[in-house]
Amino acid sequence: MYRYGFKGWGKLILYDGWKYFLLALCDCEASFLYVKAFGFTDLMSCMLLDAWTIPVCMFVCWMAMRVRYHWSQIAGVVICIGGLALLVTSDLLTGKNGEAKRMGEGDGFMLLASTLFGFDNAAEEFFIRQSPLYEVLGQLGLWGVLISTTQALIIEREKWKISTWDGATAGLLLANTIFTFTMYTIQLLLFRVASSPYFNMSLLTSDFYALLFGLFLFHYSPYWLYFVAFAIVILGLIVYFWHATPEEQGIVSIKFPRYVNVKRGERTEQDV
Repeated sequence: MYRYGFKGWGKLILYDGWKYFLLALCDCEASFLYVKAFGFTDLMSCMLLDAWTIPVCMFVCWMAMRVRYHWSQIAGVVICIGGLALLVTSDLLTGKNGEAKRMGEGDGFMLLASTLFGFDNAAEEFFIRQSPLYEVLGQLGLWGVLISTTQALIIEREKWKISTWDGATAGLLLANTIFTFTMYTIQLLLFRVASSPYFNMSLLTSDFYALLFGLFLFHYSPYWLYFVAFAIVILGLIVYFWHATPEEQGIVSIKFPRYVNVKRGERTEQDV
């Protein structure tokens, strides 16, 4: 709104708001289904089905941005998923797989969430390569808040009444908001300089970093396969960009909407 002015922002909502609404809806429902899946199925199924995001994302990028993948990139993806398989094996051997309540329903939730995440990430990359960061991030945040709040009031209103609202809860919600905002900002920048498939492959290392925090906070005893799996995922990321450069993942051509007169700042790509 600062760069476009109130009138320009209104035109953005009028002409392009529906695109960002659908993108935010896809993201919100993917997150909702992802969290719900963990309550019904086991950890192994969640981790394996979550990897479905990567091929979906690559397929959408290929369709929308005509990205051509080198065989080494496919090999990098396979290596990363191999690292994920070792993580799952480690959890099975150490008894951390959990117990499934309704596996079929949970697996369906996770598969649908992974599909939505793959489409959503590829679509975000498409937008961020053509539009300013503050436009994409601002619109996703606006519609995401409206969609999430409406859905929570409809589906979770009874749980709101019995929840404990105190300083600790408020602090956790604030911390989650800050971390989520930071993650989405970095995520969009990574989509621009690298690619959305690369981002999703990098997320496979998150279990290892969670383990590192667990070592200090909960005194976990890591199984040796965790470290091997982490090294394999890193190797896959290196192989993915060994032949292809980030610039080959798609053209970055940032443009302001033609119906907006930017009054604050120049029409350049350096600050968007």
